[in-house]
Amino acid sequence: MEDKEIRADAKLKNLPPEALEDLWRFRNPEEAGEKLTLEAVAVQVESLFGFSVSLSTLSEFYKWLRMRKRMEAASLRAEQARSALAADPNMTPDDLSRIGQMVFTCETIEAGNVKAYVELVKLQLQAAKQEIEMRKLHLIEAKAARLDEMEAKAKELKAGGGLTPETLEMLEKQLKIL
Repeated sequence: MEDKEIRADAKLKNLPPEALEDLWRFRNPEEAGEKLTLEAVAVQVESLFGFSVSLSTLSEFYKWLRMRKRMEAASLRAEQARSALAADPNMTPDDLSRIGQMVFTCETIEAGNVKAYVELVKLQLQAAKQEIEMRKLHLIEAKAARLDEMEAKAKELKAGGGLTPETLEMLEKQLKIL
């Protein structure tokens, strides 16, 4: 999970996963829970595990635990992305991009990096706007091509003398619609 091994005398870090989860919830309670102060957590540690810890030790421990949680979450997201890739060997670059954006979004939210998240949303909105503009451009190009075709056909018919006043009127109406 991390580069350095946990020291054998690091009592908090060597607690079982369930105990680490309890300690996490003391400082990061679920919805209606109350966040405990470091002082209150120190009392809980002594009560539950039978050893005392300093506030500075607890502070460092929670930095380590937060990083461990982030690493576990990142590992889970990476595994989900790998599973998605393995499930569909025909994934397109757009599919890969969406997975990457999902992972990046989760990372920025979890890290509390609001600025990066806002920038990401801005980029996504700009990309969506650019996609809409490209669609508009393609529609305009298609209409122009149809107009060119109709004008060429009208010239051809006119040159051959095959245009009646009714046909001319119909063509003019269609050209105005475009």
